[in-house]
Amino acid sequence: MPDETTIEKLKEKYGTVLKLTSEDLLTTTYCKKPSFTIFLNYQKKYKDNPHEAILFLFKECVLDQQIYDDEFMLSAGNSIVAMIKNDSEFTIDPTPQKDEFKKSAALIRYAFQVDPYQLSIDEFYKLLEEALWLQKHNDKRLENTFMTALAQTFSN
Repeated sequence: MPDETTIEKLKEKYGTVLKLTSEDLLTTTYCKKPSFTIFLNYQKKYKDNPHEAILFLFKECVLDQQIYDDEFMLSAGNSIVAMIKNDSEFTIDPTPQKDEFKKSAALIRYAFQVDPYQLSIDEFYKLLEEALWLQKHNDKRLENTFMTALAQTFSN
């Protein structure tokens, strides 16, 4: 098990670090949150083989290279999937459908000049929520500007 200094370094490098422990408390590992690219690859694999997709997700997120049994990897992978579902919930708009992910990524890239495919999934959804708010705010401002311009033009 890593010491506190090692865990802090992992947090600096990956942001949020998840500590996953087996039910019998004998197996513990640390995982990073998946990037958006990892999440998209997981979704593609899930269509063909959900079991392999969850194992893929675990292997991509685990921060050490120990050998784990399949049961632990599936359980930990399912925990990561549950965390992704929590991260994808926000209040401005429902989670975009599969075909909307590229549009969402483009919106994040435009609004914040970051590569959305390198973000952890929780950061991706936080930035998406903010970008949608910015877009709505800008649309309202533009609408108000047009209304003011039209009112001034036709009032004379």
